[in-house]
Amino acid sequence: MIRVFYTHENELVWEKYPEKAVLDPNRNYLWIDLIHASQEEKDLVCEFFHVKLPTYKEAVEIESSSRYSEDSESIKANSGFLKDEDPPKIHQVSFLLKGNTLFTVRNVELQSFAEVVKKINVARQDFIRSGSQIWVLLLETRIDLDADYIESLTRITNVISRKVQSLSDPEEKTLRKIAEIQENTILIRESITDKQRLISALLRSPFIDIETGNRLRVIMKDVMSLLQHTQFSFERLEYLQDTLMGLVNIEQNKIIKIFTVVSVVFMPPTLIASIYGMNFRVMPELSFSFGYPIAIVLMISSSVLTLLYFKRKKWL
Repeated sequence: MIRVFYTHENELVWEKYPEKAVLDPNRNYLWIDLIHASQEEKDLVCEFFHVKLPTYKEAVEIESSSRYSEDSESIKANSGFLKDEDPPKIHQVSFLLKGNTLFTVRNVELQSFAEVVKKINVARQDFIRSGSQIWVLLLETRIDLDADYIESLTRITNVISRKVQSLSDPEEKTLRKIAEIQENTILIRESITDKQRLISALLRSPFIDIETGNRLRVIMKDVMSLLQHTQFSFERLEYLQDTLMGLVNIEQNKIIKIFTVVSVVFMPPTLIASIYGMNFRVMPELSFSFGYPIAIVLMISSSVLTLLYFKRKKWL
């Protein structure tokens, strides 16, 4: 599918072509958005605008040259956009800015793109005059959504923190939830860091005008703030995880302590029973008429004395 934005008689027009696009050379196209586009649709755009769209292989590359590059006519970039699904996942979006037109290539519907379309439809021509402004609007919207996502993770972390404080016994599902939030925090940090690199590169580009550059600097400040917040959140989650693991260790130590005490308490009676269980012919105690009750008393008293000794030493 191809979605286009262009200006017509000072009005911003939005059109969507679910099958085959009909491109008009008399129109001033500002944004060409390709979603799940077929090879035929991509070829049509490339031929009409004389551009080379980034491929999926280029979009997933991690080399800096694949993430951002520019020549005398255009800027080409790839950036990850986090989609809040189950589980959350980063989807790659390819950008190409040539002249006044922005091209975006993606294989998934993203909330940030839907929000930008709503903003454009409401504002019309008031503040959208170039493809670079649409690109900045996409970045602004994505950063706002990232901030909302971080706030939702923070609220969940607060709930877990209160739960940990009230727990008498650690719960496995709480540890699993902490691990899940840690993974989501890593994903959102990865996405934001990717935006930071992209914005830094755009600020150095000669294709970006002063007004757009000022907006990018504001976004950069928001990005830095979000990165600091994610770092704090990750450290907090590590603290909660360490606290829960400490509770687990305490529980394990209690169990080990119980078994240790039980084994030590039964050592003297076991020794006495072992002695009188020896099969020797000459054992004076075997001729005692009260030998059996005496042995039982010795075994019980040895256990009691051991317990009293532990209690006196405050080991119990």
